[in-house]
Amino acid sequence: MDRQEYWRQRYADLRPEWTPTTAIYARLVDDLIGDDTRVLDIGCGHADLVGPSLVRSGRAVGIDRDTEALSVNQAIHLRIGADAERLPFSRGSFDLVLMAWVLEHLPRPLRVFREIRRVLIPGGRVVFVTPNSWNYNAWLIRMVPNAFHAAFTSRLYGRLTEDTYPTRYRFNSIRRLGATLPDLGYERERIVLNGDPSYIAFNEPLFRIGTLLERLYDLPPLRRARVHIIGVYRTVSTGPR
Repeated sequence: MDRQEYWRQRYADLRPEWTPTTAIYARLVDDLIGDDTRVLDIGCGHADLVGPSLVRSGRAVGIDRDTEALSVNQAIHLRIGADAERLPFSRGSFDLVLMAWVLEHLPRPLRVFREIRRVLIPGGRVVFVTPNSWNYNAWLIRMVPNAFHAAFTSRLYGRLTEDTYPTRYRFNSIRRLGATLPDLGYERERIVLNGDPSYIAFNEPLFRIGTLLERLYDLPPLRRARVHIIGVYRTVSTGPR
């Protein structure tokens, strides 16, 4: 068990009603995938949070610019090196598009969401999970130049340096999503804001501070600043305005 998972388990012991963000995302996705669901997983990399669901669909496609990472993904058989701004698929090719920990890295998110809408059928869904730019964790990350992110995350979180990519946070708030996606032809189906104190839990005192901050984020005025955003949006027939 890595450091973050240890503290997440400690937090779950303290708050049995809490569910880890990855589990919430996986359940939402699983509910939307059937045997014939055509799924596009953008930025799937070398592993997948929803591998069992994708295997069940049998019609999943994964894309990533990191072709080396993509080549070892065992959850998706059809893998293509591609850019999300220029998806190599025809209009209406998919029923469901997934983006896990991708939105925060996009330099031009509007282009990506236009492309997603193009390849989705009318009424198709996009599901994403991403950090919240209003949360203190995003503020701390912004203080570290991108050139140092790989070393920073490797040392603090035990992640592989090749799994660290530049962060931009250009589309990572409830306000920005709500103000922009309807104009691109989407309607909100569900938003979940979830907490997680493990990002600053490097020791027991910091874990306790993180736990206290999560209690504060339970207050209605502060809930919109919880660390993770899980979203489900559906394309609408009227199209982008």
